Amino acid sequence: MWVLRESLRLLEKIAAAVVIAVVVAELRTLVSGGDRMHTFQISLVILGALLLMMGAVGPGSNYERNLTAVGRYWSQRAGVRDDAPPPGPVLTAGAVFVLSGAAVIALGLFV
Repeated sequence: MWVLRESLRLLEKIAAAVVIAVVVAELRTLVSGGDRMHTFQISLVILGALLLMMGAVGPGSNYERNLTAVGRYWSQRAGVRDDAPPPGPVLTAGAVFVLSGAAVIALGLFV
């Protein structure tokens, strides 16, 4: 069951990252003018490369510890106890960033 749960979470986060990257690239395209399709594609490739770099940092880094601390702060503030880890393996931030970066770069190259 955990495989399905984590796979759906991964797809959801990749889709959210791709939508955000497309919106940012479109805004960049509208602001800069010129050849719109080329600017859109270059913006997507650059954003995908940034996502890949964020994913390449790896587990146990300061960045991941900061993400965990911020998430824990907001969940405690909302009154949610988040002490017990979910059963089975969990999705890492690096996996989401790497796969999202690959998807955004592919979208930029093949659009």
